[in-house]
Amino acid sequence: MMIKFAKYHGCGNDFIMVGEESVKGMDFSELALKVCHRSTGIGADGLIVVCTQPELEMIFYNQDGSRAPMCGNGIRCFAKYCFDYGICKEKEYDVKTLAGVMQVKVVKTGKETYPHLDPEKAEQGEFVVEIGMGKPLFDPATFGVNATSDFLNKAINTTFGKVNVSSCFMGTVHTVVLVDNLDAVNVDALGSEISNHPIYTEKTNVNFVEVMDKNTLKIKTYERGVGPTYACGTGACASLVIANLEGKCDDTVDVILPLGTLHITKTKEEEIRMAGPAVKIAEGVYYLGGQEQ
Repeated sequence: MMIKFAKYHGCGNDFIMVGEESVKGMDFSELALKVCHRSTGIGADGLIVVCTQPELEMIFYNQDGSRAPMCGNGIRCFAKYCFDYGICKEKEYDVKTLAGVMQVKVVKTGKETYPHLDPEKAEQGEFVVEIGMGKPLFDPATFGVNATSDFLNKAINTTFGKVNVSSCFMGTVHTVVLVDNLDAVNVDALGSEISNHPIYTEKTNVNFVEVMDKNTLKIKTYERGVGPTYACGTGACASLVIANLEGKCDDTVDVILPLGTLHITKTKEEEIRMAGPAVKIAEGVYYLGGQEQ
């Protein structure tokens, strides 16, 4: 069976995008395991199914086949896919996710013309989209933390010693660890320990955050179901939320990731907005079960 796909990335966090009509009736979890495998599939951090009826909806699965309620980099890639394939011509629209309705605002399409440039380079620039991510939640009962009150600045035991962590729900569950030197952190080993700690009944995404200054955060993320990733949009949002709560940063920050930068803002209404790029890498056909001879 042949499945048309496109591959996108947001700051290095990569996704396989498929239209629902191409995969209707399939087990999306099994499909994610196959297409995301980097040796026997196409290779990606996750699978995104684009649904257009009865409403615009993003269905997201991690590399390991688990479903996640939201993905910040993924929804920017979703918006770019909708732009590229003519699904949405509006600059602002809503997208349904398991975490609720997200507001999309296309800031730049990359097709804008710049008269001062050489005519051959007139259409330059990246696709930038801003997402209304909603408000963070702190009630541990809502996102799988075995605690009776807000799980903020709590010490947990690891083989690396006691680690202070803060957890919230920002489209999906996130745990933030503020560190002095990001380069000294073993993201894979410590991230895995925290992600699988028994306090987290459904595991957790883990963000290690170094505060560079009041307007700049530098982060590395261990994503549940994936491992260390180049970027995590919801993680960048959660990092602002926690660092801001602790008085370490202002309401607006640039979040520096290994392969890009996101702009995160907390509004006066306590809502979080994320702006960043999305890039199309490739499109093609995936042979489910192998190519027919």
